[in-house]
Amino acid sequence: MIRYQARGCRSRQGGIALIVVLLLLLLVTILGLAAMRGALLQERMSGNMRARSIAFQTAESVLREAEQYVAQQRPAMPAAGSGCTGGLCGMAVAGAAPAWEAAGFWDSPTNYRTSNIQGDDQVLGYVIEDMGKGEDVSDDCTTAIDLSASVCSTSVQRYRITAFARLANGAEVLLQSRFQVQ
Repeated sequence: MIRYQARGCRSRQGGIALIVVLLLLLLVTILGLAAMRGALLQERMSGNMRARSIAFQTAESVLREAEQYVAQQRPAMPAAGSGCTGGLCGMAVAGAAPAWEAAGFWDSPTNYRTSNIQGDDQVLGYVIEDMGKGEDVSDDCTTAIDLSASVCSTSVQRYRITAFARLANGAEVLLQSRFQVQ
C-alpha cells in the first residue's frame, strides 16, 4: 500500500511542475521580446540621430558655399518688396514672412539657388536675402578701443543666408547665418 500512495503523489507533482515550467518559459519569452523591442528602438534612434547629423553637416557646407558666393560675386539683389528671383531676395516688406517659409518653397528648384554639392535624391539649396546697408558689427569693430575710429564707421552690405538640406533618407535641416561684406 505504501508503494501505491507514493506513485499517486509523483503523478500529481509531475503535472504541477510542467505548468510551473511553462509559466516560467512564457515569462522569459515576454522579457526577451521586451528587451529585443527596446534594442530595436535604440537602433532606430541612433540611425535617426546619425541621419540628422549628416544632414546638419551638409546644410552647413551649403551655408558656407553661399557665404563664399556672396563674398566673391556680390550679386545684384532684386528691388525691395519684389520677392525672390532664383534664390536672391530683395528686402522684405515690413511684417511680411520670408519667401522660404512658404509651404512647398523648397520643392521647386526655381525658388532657390542649387548647391554645387548636389547629390542623388537630395535637395540642397540656399536663399540670399538683402538685409540692407548698415554699420560694421564685426568683432574688430566692437572690440576697438576708439569706437569713433574709421574702422567702426564702415558701411557694409548685410545679407541673411538660409541653407536647406533634405537628404535621401528623409532628414531635413534648415540653417541661417547673417553675413556682411564691405
